[in-house]
Amino acid sequence: MARRAYTPEATSSRDSASLQALFRLSSASLPVGGYSYSQGLESAVNDGRVTNLVGLKKWLLSALDLWPKNDALLWALIYSAIQTRTFETLVALNRIHWASRDVVELRAETEQMGWSLVRLLSELNWLEGDLQSCLLKLDPPTFLTAHASACHAKKIRLEDGLVSFCFAFVEGQIQAAQKLLPIGQAAGQGLLGEIQPHID
Repeated sequence: MARRAYTPEATSSRDSASLQALFRLSSASLPVGGYSYSQGLESAVNDGRVTNLVGLKKWLLSALDLWPKNDALLWALIYSAIQTRTFETLVALNRIHWASRDVVELRAETEQMGWSLVRLLSELNWLEGDLQSCLLKLDPPTFLTAHASACHAKKIRLEDGLVSFCFAFVEGQIQAAQKLLPIGQAAGQGLLGEIQPHID
């Protein structure tokens, strides 16, 4: 019996569009200035707390241990607030996330990257009018808020968006470490593979 030719459904096209948007948001080339920041890693290297690949792995796993209780929870709550169009909740959660960055470097990072991503999303016409208006009024929008907004706008599932956000953090930390420590590209990719099971 002859096989029926595979014909993609319209839903597959939508899924593909969401998947491609997810890849773009996870990419190190996303033009939001993430390469300029180390999220505290540079201080850890200067203080001697992270000196090699083993120390970097411990640093990353320690950060990921706190992930479900902190950033992941806020990201999910912001995504849900967008889904229900309760923008007053989004504003409050954004403020909580900003306040949790109690180090000058971390606040500068999330502010600059947040504004950059919001501007990019506006230029790409990814955002619906009410969400875009809300984000532009935030002072400032954090990167976490902007990322959750982008994922919702492109119909990326909450779970996938969280993985994307976490993966981008880990990859960014490894890239930052390669500028600070004698860690090669292959070693960095190897570490990324070891860390991946913890990104969930």
